[in-house]
Amino acid sequence: MKFQRPTLIVISAVAVVLAANGLNVGLSTNEYSTNFPAVVCPPTPANMTTAISLPSSKTPLRKTGTRSLSFVPSQTLRYTQTKAPVIVESQGSTPIVWQIRKGIWAGATICSSLQNEQWFVGGTADVTSKGKVLIVNSGLSSAVVDLEIWSEVGAQQTKPITLKANSYRELGLDSLAPGSRDIVIRTLTRSGRVTSYLLDERGRGLKALGGDIVNFSPKAAKEIYIPAVPHTVRKVGNKTETLAHSIRLLVPGELDARVTVKVLSTDGSFIPSGFENKIVKAGSVIQLPLNPNLPTSKFGLHISSDEPLVAAVYSPTISQKKTDFIWSTSAPELTPTSLATSGLSPSLVFIGGAISLDIELLLDKGKQKVIKVRGNEIATVKIPDGVRSITFTRVAKGIYGAGLIATKSGYGYFPLAPGSVLTKSSIPLSNIRVLTP
Repeated sequence: MKFQRPTLIVISAVAVVLAANGLNVGLSTNEYSTNFPAVVCPPTPANMTTAISLPSSKTPLRKTGTRSLSFVPSQTLRYTQTKAPVIVESQGSTPIVWQIRKGIWAGATICSSLQNEQWFVGGTADVTSKGKVLIVNSGLSSAVVDLEIWSEVGAQQTKPITLKANSYRELGLDSLAPGSRDIVIRTLTRSGRVTSYLLDERGRGLKALGGDIVNFSPKAAKEIYIPAVPHTVRKVGNKTETLAHSIRLLVPGELDARVTVKVLSTDGSFIPSGFENKIVKAGSVIQLPLNPNLPTSKFGLHISSDEPLVAAVYSPTISQKKTDFIWSTSAPELTPTSLATSGLSPSLVFIGGAISLDIELLLDKGKQKVIKVRGNEIATVKIPDGVRSITFTRVAKGIYGAGLIATKSGYGYFPLAPGSVLTKSSIPLSNIRVLTP
């Protein structure tokens, strides 16, 4: 009898544990839904034209700033956007944007989903500036964004920006940092569904000096890869002239950095004079001349530092006898992804160690073709006309890529990066065991 009570206690405890575990299993068993968030394309400023490459003529999209929140089929593979930015349900295929001021300049970027942090390395706020920051709130509630600005003299005062739901704003660069020659802007989203873009447009009086869309970098880093810098050598009389580049750097922290810049090209890899363990002061923007001795080509940069920094390269260009400039910005490591290229035929540049990847081309008539890309440190591929989308597969580690587009209106650059990534959310399940004892 004296052993019966302990035995009952043990049996009861085990029964309680088993019942609790069974109930816990019933409560925690979930299913998941996966989807790609919609991407936002930049607005079209006055007297400009925007064409958005789409993966299908049935791609759903809607404009911001209207009462209707319904998505409608695009009915075209290349959507001509009017003023307001559009939101696109591209389902994993990132649209490429081609924006021009006809006969003056051109620029390229990708449509992106909401971004909590964006770094824009490029632009000016001096007397030549006609540039703008374009901020889009695609959400259904108001948004607050902080603009942190650095110039050649140091950090400027942070500017908080408020946007209404389903709206966008254009802010002149000359109003954000008046008189500053070299600027870097960081946008930090405090609330709302926000995506920002930057246009660097310049002019002196009635004379246009070109322009470009400055693609964003997601964060400051110690290792930066800029895959595609167009290098132009032109004839002037009986001589040749190289169009010089400049590299813009910012170390946003409190400690100075030791920075090394390595050029990767088909003619070899080297560190330009003065760019090995160069001391870069923290807290202010610097712009340094970069003049590699190379023939007409494309090259990439690998920038390493002992402190996080952001960087971009400014390059004068000539496209079909039209002078322009572009900003080559950093790109993330390449992953299997797809980009819509309808109406475009970009040149793709890849940098890294041992470059190995396949590119699947979807042609306008539904046919497919595979291009195998192999190389050491740098490789280039020209995408032919009539390709609806490109998909990167079998991508090796440590590869970075960007695209260059040249037309009679000017030159453009875009990183090979996904505009949105697959997200997973749990679906709660009802369980009858929760409702019945």
